[in-house]
Order: sequence, then structure tokens, then C-alpha cells
Amino acid sequence: MRLRFEFGMTQYIKFASLLLVCASLWGCDTVAELTFQDEQIIEAVPLGLVQPACSTQKPADAVFRFSVLTSFDHALMPGVRYSALEDYLTPGKNFKASHISFADGWFFVVNTGAEDAVCESEQDCIEGASCLSPDEMGLAQYYYPPHKFCVFPTTITVNSDPAFTHYRTNPQTGNALVSSQSRDGRSFAFALDNSASLDGSQETGIPDASLATDPWQYRKVGLNLFMDALDASQRYEFSAHFANGIGTNGVYDASESWMRTKAVWNSTVMESYPSPSGYSPIWEAASAALQKLIETGNAGYAKSLIVFTDGEPNESDTAYENFKRYLAMASTMPIYWLELTSKQPTKEYGDAVASACGVHYLFDNPVFMSKIMQKIAINSESHWDVDIAFSANLPSGHLYKLATTAVIQVGKTAVAFEAQRLNEETDTIDYRLVLSK
Repeated sequence: MRLRFEFGMTQYIKFASLLLVCASLWGCDTVAELTFQDEQIIEAVPLGLVQPACSTQKPADAVFRFSVLTSFDHALMPGVRYSALEDYLTPGKNFKASHISFADGWFFVVNTGAEDAVCESEQDCIEGASCLSPDEMGLAQYYYPPHKFCVFPTTITVNSDPAFTHYRTNPQTGNALVSSQSRDGRSFAFALDNSASLDGSQETGIPDASLATDPWQYRKVGLNLFMDALDASQRYEFSAHFANGIGTNGVYDASESWMRTKAVWNSTVMESYPSPSGYSPIWEAASAALQKLIETGNAGYAKSLIVFTDGEPNESDTAYENFKRYLAMASTMPIYWLELTSKQPTKEYGDAVASACGVHYLFDNPVFMSKIMQKIAINSESHWDVDIAFSANLPSGHLYKLATTAVIQVGKTAVAFEAQRLNEETDTIDYRLVLSK
């Protein structure tokens, strides 16, 4: 059974959205017809915004990538019969662009310290941005600090029918026209920042929680949840590179060969996870991971690079150029860049992801690390893409965070995802979608 968590949705909102769709379109008597044997749609799992160059459909401002989970702990797939549809799911027929919608949104400008740009007036913002409070934006119910922010209002239009991608050996019947080429398995290479700032030992060499960016080691929780969320029936290979000064170039390869089982991953990586030390040679680690994917990864496997960092790279421009060389060789290999903000410049990270079919995450709470890793694992099995367009004219050269609500309708059921700053128990988690321009 895959571990599951809420992606910013309360039970009330899910229940309310279901009742709304039921009441407005079909009448609530249809709910009584559902049984525990019916496969129902229960949760939206967005991966994030992918760069428009990676669209396989129409010109777009971005691609919205997501999965939907069902009551049978499955991902929504074409060619499967669902109770809410009373038919088999067919993209372009009963699952179209009109079934994906967004509330009007706000693009928050991200400053060079990876924080929302605050302001007193529009003169403090980049050209074209407004200076507004959460209340003025209609976001008072969410957990934004009591400041004014530099923002761009936007409407969001879906311009393509959902396109399905899977990485299973045997596609479902009827998927041939909408699925990607079938693969035998998947290769995941991790480039993991393991610098002293993670445990706060950068000043004295002794861990200090008050100085640490991840004192409770949510990076390890995230890696465990990633492994738990993968389909145990599929084939995988893993590699882990630590950026923490152990190797001659500041990079430590946890295994000379690929690890192909969870047991080997646990014994090789999780049980001997290096203690944080040194700085963040993240470009070197990412280059080493890409090189391994390109040169020794299984040729028949779909490949992904997953990078985690809590700060700017402590490297020369040469290291960055070397990474871009490997990135060009990797072509459209997805990159998932998880950045725990530490008040350092971040635009280069966004630029790196912009050149690949991946997603950039900015978060200031390490708890979100585990949630992101699980989202990546779920979406790596299969996902949907739709092309979207924004009414906002966003200046280039900046990072933005999009606050909005996405609704995905499947027959008589709708699930929603709030891309906002939400409070979960005692932690505020930032679910906004990151876009690099």
C-alpha cells in the first residue's frame, strides 16, 4: 500500500467540491449508487509547472503536470472504467481540456534570496507588478505573512486535452495514441546537498539546530517516502551522489555501480548516510549524477535526475558550464530541483530546470521535502500534461510562485488542489507552483 498524504486539501474542501459537482450537475441521488467496489477519484497530485518547450501538443506558457489517485490506490489512467464516468476513460472524449480548470491566480515575484518580494509601494517592485496585501488579493484565509507583496494577477486557460504518459512495460488497452513509448524500467540519480548548513555545524563543526536548515533530517524522510511510493512490481535502478566535501572534488558517489533494489539502497545509502560537512558543490554532484545516467544507466530505462540543495553552489563558473554540457547531452531528461531556501541567489537553478522537462521547487520548511519526494515518485509512474496560458505579461529574468486553485473533473467527481501557503497541523507549507522566466 502506498503511503498517502494530503496535498494541501482539507476534507471539507474535497467533500464540498464533490457535493457542489453533484448538486449542480447530476443531483445527489447518484452518490447513493456508489459502492465500496467502485473505483472513485479521491485526490489530485500535481507535480508542478514544466517549461513550455517540453509541450508535445500546442504552444504554451507552461505545462501543468499532475496525477490523480483513486480509492483503489491507483493512478488515473486511460482505458480504465471508473464509477464516476460509468464508462472507460478516453482522453479527448470524456476527459478533455474543459475538465481541467483554474481559479484566477497571482504570480508572486521571488527575490534573489528565494523569498517573496515584499514592498511598500509599486516603486519597490519590478516593472508591471502590483503591491498588494493578501487581503487585497483575496487570500486572507491562507497563511501568508502580514506584508504587501509584488504580484501579477492572471487568468489561467487550459489549451489542450490531457495527454497521458506512462512508464510501464504493458500499457493499458486503448492507450497507444496517448501514451509514451513503453519502457522496461526507470533510472533515478540523486544529487544530494549534504553541506554543514543542514545540521548547523558550519560555524563550530558541532551540530546546532538553531543554525540548521534541516535539523530533523526531513531529507532522509523524503528519500524513504520516495522509495515507499514506487510501484514494487516495476524495475528501477538508483544512484546517489552527495555534495559535502568527502570526495576529491567535493562529491561522494555512494555506490560505484547502480543499486537496483530498495534493500541495497537502504544498506548502501540510508544506513551509511554521511554526516553533513563542508560546502555545496552541487553543480559537480549534479554533473556526476547526469554523467552516470548518460553513460551507464540502462539504455531501455526512462531516466530522471533529482537534485536537493539548501544553498547556493560554492563552485566556479566552470562547474556550472560543465553541468550545462551534460544537461545538453541529456536532452529532455526530466530534472526535479528541490531547493530549501536559505536566502541565497536561486535563478541559476531555475535556469537549469528551464532547459529540461522537469520542475523547480522552492520551499522554506524542510517538512515539505518529504511531500515533494512522494509527489515525484507518484508522478514518475504515470502523469497527465495539459498546456496552459497566462494572461499576465511576466518580465523575463525572474522566478515566480503561482497561487491558484486547480480543479480536475472526472465524470461526476471533481478533486481540487490549492496551490497556496497552507497550514497543516503546526506547519505552514508552501504549495505554490514555481515558474522560471
